[in-house]
Amino acid sequence: MIDGLLIFDKEKGITSHDLVYKVRRKLGIKKVGHTGTLDPMATGVLVISIGKATKTSDYIISSDKEYKARVKLGILTDTYDITGEILKEEKVTFTIDEITNALKNFTGKMTQKPPIYSALKVKGKKLYEYAREGKDVEIKKRDIEIYNNDLLDFNGNDEFLIRVKVSKGTYIRSIANDIGEFLGTYGTLTELRRTRTGDFKIEDSITTSSFQEMSLDEIKEKILPMDRALSNFKRLEIDKSFCQKFLNGQFYKLNNKLEDEDYRVYCDNLFLGIGEVKFIDNKAYLKMKKKLIGDL
Repeated sequence: MIDGLLIFDKEKGITSHDLVYKVRRKLGIKKVGHTGTLDPMATGVLVISIGKATKTSDYIISSDKEYKARVKLGILTDTYDITGEILKEEKVTFTIDEITNALKNFTGKMTQKPPIYSALKVKGKKLYEYAREGKDVEIKKRDIEIYNNDLLDFNGNDEFLIRVKVSKGTYIRSIANDIGEFLGTYGTLTELRRTRTGDFKIEDSITTSSFQEMSLDEIKEKILPMDRALSNFKRLEIDKSFCQKFLNGQFYKLNNKLEDEDYRVYCDNLFLGIGEVKFIDNKAYLKMKKKLIGDL
């Protein structure tokens, strides 16, 4: 059984689920998942989880993301990107100072309204399903954070390229639309490339075509250990003599009083899973929260 993570550079025109299917078929493994949807028009980092590593997917999905995004001003589409139906269009011209000033207003903590054409669920139904049926639905704003927003290129008129680092759940299409509104016009996303998800970078990725040509041994060399998904958790090592007992559900007594948070747990440098600290009679114990290895 193969367990671990593969970093892909998703190509344009395929869905995240398409890539999952390709991995399943190539490896002959059913337990494969992706860690954050990329629209078909988007390219870049998509981490695929395999085997027991699928249990770490939520931790990768909740990590920060970094993108390169190209925005065209003066165009409004129903999807907030260039693949949608054009609803309004006008000729506009802006200066670099106006663009730079607008970008300054899109950093920090804020609320954002997700686009109607998205997989976000409302009352058990995906938003894009409401949109395709022509039904109105209330879309609640969500809290997001834009950590930085750097201008990389500007055509001197109506199109610019930015590098943007954001918190989980942030829609870059909505940022493009909101920037357009701030400038008194419309904004639509024309290109999107995800360059980083958490600690997983585009420089370490493989393409779909190269994956298809690899042998099983070559693929195994590219698979990363699942604990890479938890690099922001502190590491904790337990005694080898207690390993199996811990995996069986017994609490491990801690000598030091640790913070009440989750830890990456190892035994003799072998990754066991995610542990959480419990306090009983003012004494600290470690409890298995999510087991990510079989019995020893």
